[in-house]
Parts: sequence; C-alpha cells; structure tokens
Amino acid sequence: MDSNRRTVFLGLGWLSTVGLFLGATRGMAADAYKTITWDDLIDEQWAKSMQAEMMAIGRLGFLKDGTEAADQAMAKLRQKWDEAPVVERFHRQAVRIPGYVVPLDASRDPRRAFLLVPYFGACIHTPPPPANQIILVQPKSDSRIKAVPESMATVWIEGLLEVGRTTTSQGVTGYVLRADAVRPYTGKPGG
Repeated sequence: MDSNRRTVFLGLGWLSTVGLFLGATRGMAADAYKTITWDDLIDEQWAKSMQAEMMAIGRLGFLKDGTEAADQAMAKLRQKWDEAPVVERFHRQAVRIPGYVVPLDASRDPRRAFLLVPYFGACIHTPPPPANQIILVQPKSDSRIKAVPESMATVWIEGLLEVGRTTTSQGVTGYVLRADAVRPYTGKPGG
C-alpha cells in the first residue's frame, strides 16, 4: 500500500476509532472527575466537513508518492488536522479519559510529559491524528502514578483539562491535561 493510500486509510481510521472507549466509559459512578470520550473532544461541524474531505481525498488514490499533487493534497490535509478546532466547554474541567501513551522523550521519570491518543499506533505511525485528538499530559509533582507509562500503554488519566495548542515532535495537540493520576487501563475508571 503506498503512503498516500495508507494515509487516507489511517485518516479514515481515526473517525471510526475515536469512539473506541465509549462503551467502557458509560454509566460510571460520578465523582470529582467527569468521564469523557474522544468523541467529546471533536467539534461536530468540523467532523462532518472532514468526513466529506476525506472521501474526496480517498478518490485521489491514483496519486503517486512524492509528486507535487500528492504532496499538496497531504499538506492541505495536515494543515486542517493541525488546526482542528477544540471543544471549549471542557476548558478547565476535571476530567477522566482513557487512551494510549506516546512518550515525547526517552526519560524514565514517571512525571515526564507525554501525549495521550485515542488509538494504538497514533503519532508513532504517520500521520498523527488531528490536534483535537491529541492531549499533552503534564503530570503534577504530586500526581498519583502507579508505574512509568510505557509507549502505547493504555491508561486512565484524571486531571484538569485545558484548551492549549502545542507543537511537539510527535504532532500538534489541541488540549493539555494537568494530570492528578495516571493509572493502567482496566476497563474501570478507578483502575
């Protein structure tokens, strides 16, 4: 599969996987943290327009890698994904969300910053998801962390979610989560 077709496939994949944890997060006990899903972080109007655009790009599957037309199509898509709008209603809210860890460096410090993404392989394989599907996690100095989260480990994160676009080595984020707790994913938020 050439990289343009793979990119379109992966791009369409994020649309179908953002609800991956939806069933696991419904009906949990209410507490200080509101359990949210990755779908909650996507602006609905933007998602509809991107679905149409992804279908149009899918029709460009005949493009050859490295050609000017293919590079232009990918640059246009990447810009839209990096500028993906965020959902403001979660700004400064105490939330809980599951996801996969993407380290930003090789540090073994359990308090290191990392990315949280909605599906396995995101940011490790190209292209990274849209900015509204990448969260920069910054553990607080007193965060409850049971173990150093490894690359692609599945975790629950609890903390204060803020709107904040950051460019990292692995992708552009739309949110920052000041983590109070990082726990292995067990299917239950309390871990």
